[in-house]
Amino acid sequence: MGLASGLSLAFLISGGLIAERLQAGSVFYGLLIDVAVLLVSLAVMTLTSRPLTLRFSALSARGAAGPVLRLRPVALLIPQVLGAIAGICLTHVVLRHSGVPALSWMCECAPQLVNDSVAVLGVLIAIWACAGQRVTIALLAAMFALLLCYGATHTQWHVDHPPFTFQTTIQELVAGQVLAVATGLLAFRRFSFA
Repeated sequence: MGLASGLSLAFLISGGLIAERLQAGSVFYGLLIDVAVLLVSLAVMTLTSRPLTLRFSALSARGAAGPVLRLRPVALLIPQVLGAIAGICLTHVVLRHSGVPALSWMCECAPQLVNDSVAVLGVLIAIWACAGQRVTIALLAAMFALLLCYGATHTQWHVDHPPFTFQTTIQELVAGQVLAVATGLLAFRRFSFA
């Protein structure tokens, strides 16, 4: 479950950033993608906040229920990160083999991988900050520190080239998406526990 949640989240975020850039940073597409990412993030947060229960069937003729293994939510962390990495790589493989010449400048270059990784990692940190019984301020601070470092080094990750004219930079799209998802998750927790 953790692998699938990380994979779907990364595929949506990374693919969404590419779609936003193809639409020259359109506000409409940006909001549409942010809503989709927020809905998936809420589902992942719900999954992350509950202990996992795995049941093993006994190897008996009667098929009696076997032992029950309860995993803490932290057990999802590594599979989610691995799924996120796989999702980012899968997005870039699909992009490279799309056969569209205009997309060639976005294919698997290091800056684009950094942009996608920051977006996915920022959203995952926001999910983990909101998944527990209390909102973890330290994780939210780590998310903001990640965005600040990313913004401070934005010239190294700039991949918006002609022939497209962009209304916003890729860094603004990434930071905006992470902050929008974090705000949505915090609002959901506030109103669901009120």
